[in-house]
Amino acid sequence: MTQSDEKAAGDRAIPVVVIGASAGGLVPLERFFAHAPDAAGWCFIVIQHLSPDHRPMTDEWLARKTRLAIRHIEDGAEIAPDTIFLNRPDTRAGLQGNVFRTAMYGPEDPVPHMPIDTMISSLAPRASGKTAAVILSGAGSDGAQGAQVFHAAGGVLVVQDPAEADFPSMPQAILTLGIHDRVAGAAEIPQAIHEILGSGLKSAPEARPVTEDIFLAIFRLLERQHHLDSSAYKETNVQRRIIRRQHLRGIEDPAEYLALLQSSPEAVNELYHDLLIGVTEFYRDPDAIARLRETALARFAADRSTEAPVRVWVAGCASGEEAYTIAIELAEALRATGNTRGFRIIATDVHQQSIERASTGTYPATAVRKIPKPLRERYFDRRGEDYTISAPLRQRMIFSVHDTLTDPPFLDLDLVSCRSFLIYLRAKAQARVISMFLFGLRKHGVLLLGPSETLGHFADDFETLDGRWRLFRKTSGPRVFDREVLPRRLTPRATRDEAPGVPWGQALTLSRRASAGLGDYAEHRGREALLRAYDQLLRTYAPSSIIVSSDGEVLAWFGAASALVDTHNNLTEWSVEHILHRDLHVVINGALEKLRGGAMDPFSRRATVDLNSGRYQGVTLHFEPLDRHHKPLLLLIRVRLEAGGEEAHAVDEERVTVSAEHEQKIAELSILNTETESLLTILDIGLLVVDSRLNIRRFSNHVARWFLLEKHDVGRSLSVVGPRLSFADLPAEVTRAIEDGAVFAGQGITGAGPLSLEIHPIADQRHGGRPGGAFVIFRRPTR
Repeated sequence: MTQSDEKAAGDRAIPVVVIGASAGGLVPLERFFAHAPDAAGWCFIVIQHLSPDHRPMTDEWLARKTRLAIRHIEDGAEIAPDTIFLNRPDTRAGLQGNVFRTAMYGPEDPVPHMPIDTMISSLAPRASGKTAAVILSGAGSDGAQGAQVFHAAGGVLVVQDPAEADFPSMPQAILTLGIHDRVAGAAEIPQAIHEILGSGLKSAPEARPVTEDIFLAIFRLLERQHHLDSSAYKETNVQRRIIRRQHLRGIEDPAEYLALLQSSPEAVNELYHDLLIGVTEFYRDPDAIARLRETALARFAADRSTEAPVRVWVAGCASGEEAYTIAIELAEALRATGNTRGFRIIATDVHQQSIERASTGTYPATAVRKIPKPLRERYFDRRGEDYTISAPLRQRMIFSVHDTLTDPPFLDLDLVSCRSFLIYLRAKAQARVISMFLFGLRKHGVLLLGPSETLGHFADDFETLDGRWRLFRKTSGPRVFDREVLPRRLTPRATRDEAPGVPWGQALTLSRRASAGLGDYAEHRGREALLRAYDQLLRTYAPSSIIVSSDGEVLAWFGAASALVDTHNNLTEWSVEHILHRDLHVVINGALEKLRGGAMDPFSRRATVDLNSGRYQGVTLHFEPLDRHHKPLLLLIRVRLEAGGEEAHAVDEERVTVSAEHEQKIAELSILNTETESLLTILDIGLLVVDSRLNIRRFSNHVARWFLLEKHDVGRSLSVVGPRLSFADLPAEVTRAIEDGAVFAGQGITGAGPLSLEIHPIADQRHGGRPGGAFVIFRRPTR
């Protein structure tokens, strides 16, 4: 299909407007449809919170207000122009292409149900077309999660003005996220949608235009400071994030925002984080996870012809929920068959803070509500209101900062999962990523993409396992790596940050297997440089050392360290898990995570190695990074032979005792934290704690609910993500409290209703009692 054909098809597509409404929603629905066009060819989908115990009257109510046809959503029905579709009670509904898909809620589904989230999320594949989402009056935050997915895909989002909503929580939840395109009264929203869909204008007409040269200048800043290849991303998505961050800074003139970025690396860092924060959740699209287990994970678990662990790469893992979901399902599949075959999941993302959060494996109770209770009990440890991934499952995960667009792929993979990332990329960048996945997968390996993503011209290399959920199996054999798909960071043109004279081939550290696959790429100067490095290492560190790459591959070992290496049973898979002694895995993998995190200093750790027959040997491992500038990085492990059995056991016993004391202290602190949170809840108080630099240190559940703060907001600046109050400049007042010791008190109306505010400085006893931060206290005013 030519571009003109695609444009013509897009022009003929039926415009879709989804409207989410909850408590107090009938009046704004009446105002909306009193001004909505009844012959423009639009399809309206209204999703409400409906009680299964009462017959909904929305159809009869609206029939008196509009000439549009009114129908209820049925599974398999197609959208239609000049029609209002209404959801049914106790039923979730989504749109697949132009067809509705529905399912009844069951007892296993988490409550409260989020039907607006479900429908708006399903719009993401058509977000770049003539599609809009509207959020009207309602209690709670249903719609906010789906709106993030829809917004990230480039969708139009219009919100009712909270000032006219009887229940402003749902509109306010969107406004707090800063992902809306317009705010308007219910009667004005149809005209706003008409302007946007008709002209493509997403900002208000009176907003100052953003010129192409300003966007290009911002792109160059992102590329220079964070190596972000902005040319790989769809321009519309990047521009929307830039405009969002500009507005959050309270800046109307794009040129003024550019000037800020040019003078403030921190402002560039904020924008970079906004561009990269992904949206994920446990058991997102449960039907897709079920099909993955049926078609792939169950097959891996049933395969008893090999003891090699299953290797999985979750690319663009964000905060880790999807990676842990696959780990749970794979563990369950192996458990069901009784297969002792292990597995390793490599979860990567370019966003450092997301990887750090994912590595902790700790999530609030609201995040795990979709996980069936038996699985929660089996794979999580509950501490207060948080759930933490159990240690046996966490030990099978490796979280690493990795750029799927520019870094080399992982190899010998049985499964690659990359959902809802390709939709952000241009066609050439999509092809680059698929090529990387194809190169890393074993033959018959499985690829899982997002519901709106395709293989492009690599379709002939795969067979389709499930077309709806984009499950594919690789059918082609080994491929010679195509250098044409390499991005600029991996081509012979050195970046401006590389030291002069460094061969371009050293940007990739190649193992024996990778070298064979990459062919002539490795035969350039990179091979010679690697050999020279080996020679130097042998002279300097022999005879007792191990060299490991940041992706866990054992590249070489010298001297007495060979006693800890066994390649007899595995001639091809030279990873830490396969050929190094099992008692070293945990400590080495911990060092590799530090290495991938980018801030590793040399350090030492002690381990005890089981030599069988009741004999133990203590060893000290000294870890030192060899290369801080290129990826994958190299880790040098120097090994020393120490005192034997009895001394090793004595040290271990002391270490276990200290560890137990630490765990007891942690448990006591957890109990104290839970008791403090319970007390704040009983007193109906919201508490926000900031440090001397106005970074958020912690916040209570009330503050999280009232102002829609999330776990990853800890550590971020109050001026960036903190509450916006009409009656007080919160950052300014907190600064005054810290600097002058002044106490502030005030009250006014917020998105959570009327609240009083107090700000008290915190005395830092470590620095003579000077203020080291502030308590920000919110209360509901007494009547």
